[in-house]
Amino acid sequence: MNPPKPTALQAIMTIMLTVGITNHVFIIPALLQVAKRDAWFSVILSIVPFALLILLIAYISARTKGKSLPDWLESNYGKRLSIPFKFISAAYFLGTAWFALFDTIMWTKVTFLPYTPMVITAAVLMLICLIAAQLGVNSMAYASGVLLPFVVLLGFYVATVNVQYKDYHQLLPLLEHGWAPPLKGIIYACTGLFEIFFLLFLQPYLKTPLTNKHFVIVGFILVGLTLGPLTGSIAEFNPHEASLQRYPAYEQWRIAGFGKYVSQTDFFSIYQWLAGVTVRIAVALFIATDIWNISKKRQRSALLLFYAVGLTLLCLTTFTDIQFQHLMIRFMFPFNTGLILIVTLLLAFAVFISAHKKGESGT
Repeated sequence: MNPPKPTALQAIMTIMLTVGITNHVFIIPALLQVAKRDAWFSVILSIVPFALLILLIAYISARTKGKSLPDWLESNYGKRLSIPFKFISAAYFLGTAWFALFDTIMWTKVTFLPYTPMVITAAVLMLICLIAAQLGVNSMAYASGVLLPFVVLLGFYVATVNVQYKDYHQLLPLLEHGWAPPLKGIIYACTGLFEIFFLLFLQPYLKTPLTNKHFVIVGFILVGLTLGPLTGSIAEFNPHEASLQRYPAYEQWRIAGFGKYVSQTDFFSIYQWLAGVTVRIAVALFIATDIWNISKKRQRSALLLFYAVGLTLLCLTTFTDIQFQHLMIRFMFPFNTGLILIVTLLLAFAVFISAHKKGESGT
C-alpha cells in the first residue's frame, strides 16, 4: 500500500527548509556587499517583481492542474518542448545542489572542521542527501515536518537573545548613496524569493492542488526569512562590518549565549544549516532524477548515484572561498534570477496559448 501523499502544509514546510536556507544564509552576504545599508530596502522593493512572479506561478499551477510540467508540455506541445525543458530543469537543479553542497562544506571548513578534507565532508553530506532522495518526496516532506519546528524555534531564540546588541537606527538613513545600490540589490533579493518556483515541481506529488492562498503564504514567509537575519545583521554589526562578514547569519549565533554559564550557542546553527541544506540538496537530486520519468527502480537509483558522485567530485575544484563568493555574486545569483524569470514567463505563455487553443476548439 502506497503511503499518503504530502499535504499542502507539508509542501510549504519543505519549501521553507529548501528555499529558506538561500534566503536566510546564502544571499545575505551578496546583498550586504552590493547594497550595504540599503540591503533591507532592496528586499522591500523586490516584493513588486516577486508578487508578479507569484501571480504567474499561481496561473501556471491552476492551468496545469497539478500535472508534472514535462508531462504537461509533452501532451500539449510534444517532445520538441518537453525534452529541452527536462535538460534545462535537470541542469538547474543539479547546479542548485552543487552550489549548496560547496558553500556548506566551505562553511564547515572555515568554522568548525578546518583540518577535515573537504571531500570527506562532501561525501558524508551527499550520502545523507542521496538516501533522502532515494526514499522519495514523501519522506522528505515528513522529515521537514520534524526538522522545521526546531529550526524556527532556534531562529526566534537567536533573534530574541541578541536584541540587547541591536541598534535599528543602523538601518537608516535610506538611499545614502542614491538609488543605484538598492536597485542593484533587487536582483539578489529576487534570487532567493523566485525559488518559490520549486513548488511547481513538487505539486504533482501532493494530496491536493496548491491554491492561490498557499502561494501568497509562502511568499510572505520567504520575504520574512530574508528580512529577519538581514536587518538583524545590520543592526548588530553595522552595515560596513556586516558586509565584510562571510556568513552574517552565523555570526549572530556567535554572540548569543544561554543563561549565565553558557556563553556560546553557535552549535545550534549547525543544526539549522544542515537541516536546510540536506533537504535542499535531496529535493534537487530527486527532481533532477524524477523529471526523466524513469520507471525502473535500478536505473533510477543508478542515475541518482551518478549525480551524487559527480557533485561530490566537483567539490574537489580548486575554488578558494573568495573566488567562489565572486562567482556567486557576479554570475550565479543574477543568472539564477534571470533563468527562473524567463522560464516562468515562457511557461505562462505556453499555458495561455494552450488554453486559448482549447477555448477556440470548444467553440
